[in-house]
Amino acid sequence: MKKILIFIITSLLISSFVLCITIDGKFWDWGKIDTFYKCPQHILKKDRSGIDMENIKMNLGKKCLYMYIDGSSVAGLKPDAGWGAKKTSVRISFKSSQSPLNRVRIATEPAKPGQIKISYPPAPSKVFGSKTDKYWAIAKYGKKYAFEIKIPFFITSKGIHAAVKGGPLLRVSGSAGASRKNLSDVLINTVDIKTHRLVDTVEFSIKKGDL
Repeated sequence: MKKILIFIITSLLISSFVLCITIDGKFWDWGKIDTFYKCPQHILKKDRSGIDMENIKMNLGKKCLYMYIDGSSVAGLKPDAGWGAKKTSVRISFKSSQSPLNRVRIATEPAKPGQIKISYPPAPSKVFGSKTDKYWAIAKYGKKYAFEIKIPFFITSKGIHAAVKGGPLLRVSGSAGASRKNLSDVLINTVDIKTHRLVDTVEFSIKKGDL
């Protein structure tokens, strides 16, 4: 009975997934997806180089959450020719709004093209992706740069969980989340991988019905 229930919930949760996105460094997959969060402007530090974030887009696929993070490649206070973006590590954390200790982090590293590292204490970290099966890529359009990232999710009777089974929720099933409004808080940092200094940071929430 439990297996049948989970099958029905899974079918309902993924029934609206229609858009196909490929992690290939080509930004036009995202043209029809609205901006989920517009990053506020802030004063950059003179000694920071990396990505100054501007827009965040998100879309649920059949097996993964797809994220698109665009902005300017910067060196100090000024835009550069892209070398800041190429040495940027993007770190994304999802934290349950109801259980703050339920947190998972996803990180990209310039030295490991296509790979993401998922950390969920106290479980061992896991690596997903490769140069041929990419879980992240950099796209360039005009003077802007964007990171495309896909993050696996897991479906239980409670809903869709980010990155790990039992992780923070991205979408709730009707029976499990009737009274819930806030699901997860998202923190995104861009880091200069050579100096390990924070370049930019944004934080926002995922609410019921957002994805």
